Order: sequence, then C-alpha cells, then structure tokens
Amino acid sequence: MPTIIHARYTLYKGVALDDLAVCVDGDAIVDAGALSDLIARYPEAERAGGDDFILAPAFTNAHDHGRALGTMALGHPDSFLEIWLSHLACLPSIPPYLVALYSGLQLLQSGVTAVAHSHNPISWSALAVEVPESLRGYADAGMRVAMHPPIIDQNQLVYAERNRFLRQLPAELRDEVGAADAIDLSVGDYFAILDDLYQNFHDDKHHRAHIQASPAGGQWCSDGLIIRACEWARRHRTRVQMHLLETRYQRIYAYKTWRLSFVRHLDDIGALGDWLTLAHMVWVEADDIELIAERGVGIAHNISSNLRLRSGIAPVAKLMAAGVNVGIGLDGQSMDDDQDFLREIRLAWTIGNQSGMGAADLGAAAAWRMGADIAAKITFGPRAPLGQLEIGSLADLILLDWEAVAGIWAPADFPPQELLPEFLLRRIKREHVRRVMVGGNWVLQDGEHKTVDISDVEREIWQRLRPLTGGQPSRLDAHLRKFYRGWDK
Repeated sequence: MPTIIHARYTLYKGVALDDLAVCVDGDAIVDAGALSDLIARYPEAERAGGDDFILAPAFTNAHDHGRALGTMALGHPDSFLEIWLSHLACLPSIPPYLVALYSGLQLLQSGVTAVAHSHNPISWSALAVEVPESLRGYADAGMRVAMHPPIIDQNQLVYAERNRFLRQLPAELRDEVGAADAIDLSVGDYFAILDDLYQNFHDDKHHRAHIQASPAGGQWCSDGLIIRACEWARRHRTRVQMHLLETRYQRIYAYKTWRLSFVRHLDDIGALGDWLTLAHMVWVEADDIELIAERGVGIAHNISSNLRLRSGIAPVAKLMAAGVNVGIGLDGQSMDDDQDFLREIRLAWTIGNQSGMGAADLGAAAAWRMGADIAAKITFGPRAPLGQLEIGSLADLILLDWEAVAGIWAPADFPPQELLPEFLLRRIKREHVRRVMVGGNWVLQDGEHKTVDISDVEREIWQRLRPLTGGQPSRLDAHLRKFYRGWDK
C-alpha cells in the first residue's frame, strides 16, 4: 500500500519547504506535492509523519573505514597521520561481519542509509573472504554500501627515501621493520578478487551494494596500478575512490617525485575523470581546483578526521564555488567517536566558512546537500537515484524531531523560513533522528532498529575485546616524526 509521508517542514535540496509531502510505493518515491493533493490522489494510502517532524532525504557517508570503534578507545591515540597509521596493525581484530553490522547500525541512528566503506583488511591474503562478510553485515543492518577493497604496491613504510629512513633507525629496529614494505596480495590477484566481487555483489538496479576499485592512496600506489584501477572501473561502469593529499607530506612527496602537483600528475596519466572520488584533499593546490571541477572529480571531505590527525583544513568553500562536487564523510574518526553525521555536517559547514571578507561562503543549504544528494552522487555515481526527494528516487528518507530541535521557545514565525536550514543545522543531533526509511521500508522507529538489537551487538563486541589490554606505544613514533620533519625544510 502506498504511504504518504509529510512533516511541518521538508528539506528539499537544502531548502526548507512547508508544504511538500511524498508518496512512497514499493522502494521508490512515486509522487510528490502538497499534502492535500497527495491525499486526493491516494485516498487509501497510509500516512506517516506530521507536524512534529522534519522530513529530509537520508544521508550518504562519503568516506569511512567501518572500524565500529574509534582507535582512541582501542588504545591508539590521535597523532599525525603518518605516525597514527603505524599503529593500525596493532588494533585488535573484530570479525568483519560484526564490525560492518555495528557500523551500519550506528550510522542509521544518525540518519545515514548509505556508506562508502574503505576496507581495512585484517589480513591482505584474506581480502576475498573479509569483504563478503562486511557486505553481509551492512545488508543485515539495512544499509547500502559502496565497497572499496583496497590495494597498495609501494611505499608502505614511508612515502619515499625508504633507505634513508632505515639508516636513521637503531640497528635492532632496522632489522625489525626492514620488510614492512611488502603485502601478501599481488596486483593481479587483487583485480581477480574485484572481478569476482563485482560479479557476485554489484547491484546497479536497486543500489544495495556497489563494488568499486580502491588504490588506497596516490603515494602508496604506482602509476600502473592507478591507471589499471581507473580502466577497470570505467569498463565495469563503476567508480574509483582513493585517498589523496591528506597531509602536507603527501603534497611534498608529489613534488619530490614528479616536480609537479599530485593532481597535475594524475591528469597527465589519465587518472582524473568523473568516475573518481578523492578522499580528504586538504593540501590541494589552488591552481588545481579548476582542473578538478573540469574533470568532474568528486571529493570526500572528512573534517573531524583531518582535525584529529592534525592534517589541516580543506578549502571546501572554494571547491564548491568552483563547481566541484564535495560530499561529507566520517572516516571512522568523528569528533566525539560517535559517528554523529549531523554533527559532522555542522562542523564542516562552520569551519568551511573561513575568515576574511573576501573568503568564499559555504551556505547551510550547500552543507545539507554535501551530506545528501552530492555525497550520494560521488559515492554511487549520478545514475543512482539517492539523496533526493524526487519522483523516481529510491525512498531513503528520515523524520527528525522538530519539537526537540526547536527547544523551549520557537514561535510559529521564528525562525523565518529562509533561515530554517541554518537554524536546523546549528541545533540538530543524532538523537533527533526518530524514523529512518531505506528503500521504502522503515528500519528505524523511535530511534530503535526494527530487527536488530544494537545492545546485543555491542555486548558481543565487548566480550571479544574484554580480554585485551591497552595499546602499546610504537617504537617508530619518534623516528617517523624526525624523518618527516626533515621534509618541512
């Protein structure tokens, strides 16, 4: 039976409207318009929502790693990315299914129904086993996922000058880390795994799962690997997601290696196109922004992670003003370790508006879209009808608690409707998400999942982690910091 969903206000492309309802039938929005018109056209339809709610398209988390728990909770503190990464191998292993299930449940509570999952393998040799388990976890949570199985083929220990770094280490440590540049997964085997995953799981009809190529980062992947990943994605009509220019040292690496910017080098090898999403892009050159826009490259912005790992602040307002599609991602490093996507949008919007009267503005409507339709576009591609309240779009939507957001005093004429997107964005939090629909089915009701008890999942994770002790400081930390400090000169 069709369902008419309505609210006091509806967020449509970041703009607040007071008389826009939608009619859902099956997994899609089949009609939209004034509530009275929809009732007249569908007199037998069920009704959901009401004046106590705000209706909005569900969100897409444009870049994440699905760790379930923040690394701080697991005993590994924030630091510079290059130091922090050296700790990841010591993180305790939680079964991929359980991690994805819990990550999906957390995201749904924040109004997110789709995620770009950049997989962190427990074992490179087990990638073909781990990824289907992660896909199963997201499916059981009711989430859509763009899955990015990663690959690297160079520079795992440091970005460049490996021998110089080894020479500065004490002899006993040099022998221990000398083999750290190798992984037990060949490039050929990686693409065979991708072919198999694509054949068995890629869904370009209902968009429950997409399989995408993921050369993990520009400095960790050879030109040949990046080119092959782009060719594979274009041949299969899917996408590539890659970390790029997250830190100043990745920018320096490009100039050390090619004497030009990373973006210009990728363009030279034919790796820039509308099939590509680049995560982070904090250290993009101002002169390259127009080229990124011209090539149709998407960017996944991760403000909390970039702040926590001391990477810097991406020029989001400038990118958006130039016409670059920028979506928001949590990167598994949200500011409060709680995967609150609404807070992430607010933080990206607030910090995106930089000082100076000549600075580009990042409006609240644009920020909402960075979490919804733009994030969906750079994650699943423009053919996936996600992140919108349009006729023909897949019915992924959320109802937010208007009364809780409004607070103790909000007269009917305040805030003015044109300021409502900003008013909402300044106040709204994950606990205000009351109902979540994915593909026409309500998966979250009154903030609780309808089929999975998240407390049971938390208990199982706790039981697996309970015997573990806290993380140990890496003996490489001081040496890595000294090595990269030399690049600042």
